Order: sequence, then structure tokens, then C-alpha cells
Amino acid sequence: MKFLTVLTLVIGYFVYLVYKPYLLDIAIASLMAIAFGKINLILSKKIQNHFYITIIDTIILSFLIFGPFLYFIIELGKLMTNFDPEIVKNILNELQKLVNYLPDIVSEKIKQFLSPEHFNQIYQTALPLIGTVTQKSAIFFKDAFLIVIFFFFAVLYGKDILIFLKKIIPMNEKQLETLFFNTSEVMSVVFYSTIMTALLEGILFGFIVSFFGLDFFFFTVMYAFASLIPIIGGIIMWGPVSLYLYSQGNIHGAIIVALYSIIVISIIADTFIKPLIIVGVKKFFETEIEINSLLIFFAIVAGLSSFGLWGIILGPAITTMFISVLRFYEKV
Repeated sequence: MKFLTVLTLVIGYFVYLVYKPYLLDIAIASLMAIAFGKINLILSKKIQNHFYITIIDTIILSFLIFGPFLYFIIELGKLMTNFDPEIVKNILNELQKLVNYLPDIVSEKIKQFLSPEHFNQIYQTALPLIGTVTQKSAIFFKDAFLIVIFFFFAVLYGKDILIFLKKIIPMNEKQLETLFFNTSEVMSVVFYSTIMTALLEGILFGFIVSFFGLDFFFFTVMYAFASLIPIIGGIIMWGPVSLYLYSQGNIHGAIIVALYSIIVISIIADTFIKPLIIVGVKKFFETEIEINSLLIFFAIVAGLSSFGLWGIILGPAITTMFISVLRFYEKV
């Protein structure tokens, strides 16, 4: 028995070395498989073949991950092909007018930085950022591809893995199931409510900018992704759009987009409608688990800072597991 334990540890160590670069991808794929647990239960009532359910889950996840990003890359390529430097110069010129309302010391510094003479310098500064974004995008797609592969196997063999974990983890079956289902329910609620909220806010933004001749679908997708970034996500989109409209002489349009984004999207949709979406998702999945919105918010922020975009998934999951484990100590 001791020999078997030592052999298992040695082999386990080498397995760790082999899969070390992919541990984060495996963790994310496993959590996504857990989040799809409720969907699988619904699908299993209509489809008896578990392999077909796994295929459907994988297609859905692939579409959610790759669809918007491929669309963004295609549209970005079109934008770069038809890029007009004069538009940027006009925006910089209009920004110089706006900074006149700031204190003289601050406005002078900003005017010097935004002057047309410094346009090339700004452009040269932005070039490395474009390279960095390209590099990060390549890494993201590599990780996303691996996550989809690992997700497929996690869903396909998820039940067998759970049965195996019940045998080897030194926790009684009830505690392990509580830990698993608490994490599953929180992951499901956070994942689906986040997607629905992002989609709602994206549609609201696409709707308003379409009145000023901008592409509804493009800005819906872009704002939906930007909204995933807490606090500053929205301004990343409505700020440049408002400046663009202002630089084109459409002052009323710039003000309308800014006020609409702040009041309708940031305040009404994000503050008042989002909790209703969470309640709706909880009712749909028939879960009574209580979720502290403020805690989940900080979990997402912390996850983003530590793991990048995937932190939206990892942050709440790790926090939930930790709280569930702490609750076990209350009963010990």
C-alpha cells in the first residue's frame, strides 16, 4: 500500500509537469462544464444520448467565445483598411476645445499632448499597444481553443469524474455534493445573468447609436464585451463615440449618447434591471441560493486583475468554493 501511494505521488508529479501549462485552461473548462450542468439536466429530458448533449454544449460554448471575437477581428480589419487619420485629428482638435474648461495648468499640458504636431508621436506610441493587443489576442484564442477541447471532455466524463472524486476526497458524500452544487448554482447564475446583462446593455447602446448612422450590430457586440469590465467598461465605448459625434459637429448627438449611456444603461439597466435578471435566472434554474451582488462584483474585479478576461469565471467560482468550505467549519 505504501509503495502504491509513493508510485501514485511520483506519477502524479510528472502528470503535473506535463499539464502544468494547461492547468488554468483545465480549471476554466471544468468550471464552465459545471455552469452548463443545469442546461444539461434540461436537455437530458429531451435528448437521451449524453454524447449528443456534449456536442450541443460544446457548439454553444464555441459560439459564445469565438463568434463575437471573429466578428470583431473581421470588422477591425475593415476599419484599419479604411482608416482615415483626419478623423483622429478632428477628434484631437475638438478635445483641445473641451479642455479649455479645465484649469490653465492642466489644459496647457493636455493641449500640447493633443496638438496635431504630436499626432505622429501619439500614433507611434499606440503602435506597440496594437502589437500587444495582437499578441494577447493570439494567446486568448489559443487558450479558448484548449478550453473548448477540455470542456468537451469535462462534460462528456463529468459524471464519472464526480463519482471518482467522491471516492478519493476525504470528505463525506453530503459535504462534497453541497460544495459541488453550491459552486454549480452560483456559476450558473453568475454566468447566465452576466451574459444576459451584457447582451441587454449592448442592445441598448446599439439602439441609440443607430439613430446617428452607426452600425447597430457592431456596437451591440462591442458594448456587450466592454460591459464585462466593471466600472470603466461602458465609458470605453460611449466616450469615443460621443467624442466622434462631437468632432463631426453633432454636439446634441454627443450629449444624448453620453447621457443615455450613463442614465439608461449604467444606472437603470445595470443597477435596477440586472438584479431582476438575476432573480429571473434563479427562478429558471429553480435555485434558492442567495448571492451577495457586491461580493460577486468584487470577486469579478479581483478575478479580472489576476486572470484577465477569464477572471469573470474564476473569481466568483473560487470565492464561492472558499465560502462553502468555511461554512463546513460551522458544523464541525
